[in-house]
Parts: sequence; structure tokens; C-alpha cells
Amino acid sequence: MLFRSSSMGAGLRVLTTKAPRFFALFLPKGPAKRSSGFAIIDACPSDSVDVKCCIQASCKDGSGQCLDTSRVQCSGGTFKADLCPGGPNIQCCQRPDTSTSAPKPADPIVEYVRRLHDLAKEYGGERPANQLVMEWLRHEEYNDLQWKALIGGVDDGFTDYVEKAGVSSIATFHDPGYGLDIKASHLGACMNGVFLKGPSTGTTTNRADVAGWGGDWMTFYGEWRRDHDKQPSGGNYCREHMANAEETTFKLRDLTEDADCYNIGIRLRANPSLSIADEVEQNLASGYKSRMKRFVEGRFGSPTDAQAIAKSMLLPGNDILVNTGRIRLIQQAAGLWVKLPLWLSDEDMNDLTKGFSDRLFEIVRLEAAAS
Repeated sequence: MLFRSSSMGAGLRVLTTKAPRFFALFLPKGPAKRSSGFAIIDACPSDSVDVKCCIQASCKDGSGQCLDTSRVQCSGGTFKADLCPGGPNIQCCQRPDTSTSAPKPADPIVEYVRRLHDLAKEYGGERPANQLVMEWLRHEEYNDLQWKALIGGVDDGFTDYVEKAGVSSIATFHDPGYGLDIKASHLGACMNGVFLKGPSTGTTTNRADVAGWGGDWMTFYGEWRRDHDKQPSGGNYCREHMANAEETTFKLRDLTEDADCYNIGIRLRANPSLSIADEVEQNLASGYKSRMKRFVEGRFGSPTDAQAIAKSMLLPGNDILVNTGRIRLIQQAAGLWVKLPLWLSDEDMNDLTKGFSDRLFEIVRLEAAAS
């Protein structure tokens, strides 16, 4: 068995087989060596009993890293119990440079969004301040004709107002959970879609989905069809490539942005008195530890419903704009003569969507194991 390591920053660190996966697989007997994380059992239910999951997690209060005291030392710091999952040997290694008094990686983006929110309130206008902030975040990359047709255009007057105030756009910001660089424009566009269009009902889908996870899912389908000769099973393709560290159109960073935009967008839509700045701060201070659970349970519910929703997103519906956009996204990834989802057999569609559902709930389980 061949292994390679894939670092996920403060969230998860894994050892994987030749099939790349977002979480780490660890086989205790073999050529691979463990990272500085700790191993747990029963976190990889689809694998054999001799496979363990190697977790690299932050301490519950964010003060350090969880380590196995029986294997490694806390160089330059001290161990503290009761702050990590696992047995009594798994303790928090606290060092001076990772203490709770140190500035949190998310602080700059929180200050940035708060500044935008203040400017939005000063600007006024008919649109809510929270919506104006979302529009600013997306205005450079997600305001073309397709996006204007999908969820509407941005308030150009507000973008001018922000620029005159000396505020520039930012490309990315650091996520304290997975250690990823989050794309601010994608987060803003997706959140804007959720905020304006709201959640769909039952197992149907709508434009809010397309603005977030649904658009990523469509292009990911195109990538599977492009790679179909190498991996005929859509389900296995999802389990191996979806929400992974590799550069797909539905990598872990994309799913993280989709989860955050849904969680925050739904709350702001339901509670107009809330501030987007406060919601971003809460999400990046501690909410990220359960982001996937809240997203998957809130949008998809059960594994069976997740499979039905994934299927709905791929098949034609009543929205002509979404139908034409789906074809365009899939063809961009796989070429003009790609086999569209409508032409899949029931067996292939069920296999594909079950892989989607399996992968989502697998990520939720791993998130729980790391918290």
C-alpha cells in the first residue's frame, strides 16, 4: 500500500492511500509514519478494522494542538488535560506562541467586514447593510451577466462609496479550522444567493443552491465525465476527489465556503437585526468547529434526502436559466459532447448521488472526531 501525506492545517492532517481523500487514513503496520496528530478508531467506517484515522486537531479552547503524550513531547510548552478528544493520553500542547492571548488568524477579516458594514449603514439606500457587504465581496468576480441573471446585480453606488473611503478588495483570508485560504469573493457571492433566494423546500433545489454548493456540484459532475475512462463509478469518484485538498472544482476550500455562506446567509435572512460582521466573527472564532454539521443537517437533512437533493440539482427543472447554466458549466468542464446527467442510467445516477451523500456525511463525522 502506498501512502502520501496531505496537510490540512489546524483542522485535519491525514495519510492517504493512492486514492486521495480529504481525511487521513492511517494503517498502523506498514511503511507510513504517523504525523504529530493522534490516531482514533471507528472514524473510517467504510474501511477495514486495521485502518485508523490520524487526526490533527486544535485544542477545544484554541490554545494549542492536541498531541499523544505517549509518543511525542510538547517542545517549548506544557501539556494540559481535558481539552482534547480521545483518551487521557491525548492532551493539549500549549506553547507561548499559540496561547489564547495571541491574535486569532481570523481577526483581520472580521475587522474588514465590520468596516464594510459600518460603511453600508452610512451609505443607506434601499438594500440592507448586510446585503451590501455581500455585494461588495462579490462585485469584482461574481457580477457578470450570468450572475446578474441568477441573483441580481450589485449596488454600483455602494461600491463607489467604499472605494472613495479608501477600502480595497481582498482576495483571500485565513480559515482557523482547516488552515485554508478562503476566497472572499466566492463566499460573498454564495452568501448573497442564500440571503436573497432563501432555502428550497423538501428535496428540490433553487438558485440559492446554484450560487453555492450546487454550482460546484454541476462542474464536479463534468470533471467526473471528463475522467470517466479512469474512474467509471461516479460514487467512487466522489469518495476519492470531492472536498479534497486537490485542485478540483469542488475541493475542500469550495465546500468550506459553501458551508459558511449557507450557515451565515440563512441566519441573516431569518434575523434581519443580526450583523454580518458579528456572524463572521462568531463563525471564525468557534462556529467553524461545527460548520459542516450545521450545513449538512440544515440543507440536506438525512443521507437519503442528500442523495435526492444532489439528483435534483443535476436534472432539468422549471427554471430555464438554471437548466441552461447547468449545461454550460458541465460542458466547460468536460467538452461539448459530454454525457449530460439526464442521460445517465438510474443505476449510474444512484451510484453517483450516493457517493455525494456518503462524502458529505463522512466529512461531518470527521469534523466531530476532531472537535
